[in-house]
Amino acid sequence: MIKVEDLTVKIGNNVILNDISLEIPHGHWTCLVGPNGAGKTTFLKVLLGVREYSGSLQDNGVEVYRNHKRNVAFVPQNPEIPTGMTVAEYVALGRSKVDGWGNETIASRKFIHDVLVQTQLYGMHQRHVAQLSGGEMQRALIARALAQEPQLILLDEPTSALDLHHQISVLNNIEMLKSRGVTVISTMHDITLAAMYAERIVVMQSGKALLDGKASEVIHSAELRTAFDNRINVYTLDSGRPVIVASKDDSTN
Repeated sequence: MIKVEDLTVKIGNNVILNDISLEIPHGHWTCLVGPNGAGKTTFLKVLLGVREYSGSLQDNGVEVYRNHKRNVAFVPQNPEIPTGMTVAEYVALGRSKVDGWGNETIASRKFIHDVLVQTQLYGMHQRHVAQLSGGEMQRALIARALAQEPQLILLDEPTSALDLHHQISVLNNIEMLKSRGVTVISTMHDITLAAMYAERIVVMQSGKALLDGKASEVIHSAELRTAFDNRINVYTLDSGRPVIVASKDDSTN
């Protein structure tokens, strides 16, 4: 269990996260949703252990800040792109904690090959990472995280640069990780996709957690509408699957 108590993050006099308390179960997919500036990315960096905070954030009873013993994979929205490195080499970085960089075992090399195939990157595995499109780079980031075999994977808008086909493919790969017991925590702007894949949703606004709970309940909540200034509508398809769409703003007409 990841336990968050009175979590606050400040940059100077600006409060980025404000007194958040909640519990995130292991082995499930939890999605953070909310408007831009809600504090979602900062929350991920706190969970990663690289952002200082007041209050408490414990993973299995141990504070996460600078705890380097955890096997956590992070997929950022705006990564630093290395020059001179091939896709295969970049994905192999995910095995560095297991084997050490450049010392991959035969089993690890096979695993990396399988990940490249799984993420539809094998045909471009000899290309340089710097030559990839935004969507291809996003898949390479996911592949590197998959290669790490993490206990916890943190994803900041993992489908933002992908077309619909690759969105579903990537999310299915992440869901497969979850089926193996990996804890998944992501941010997503597409609340319909969040409700499709995540078991739990945390609604954030202005650095606060307005609500957290089962996805099937949160998407119909007043708190979700409040976070988006009551400018979203929730529809239910015949299959029972919810679809969340933005309301048209007619104020300029």
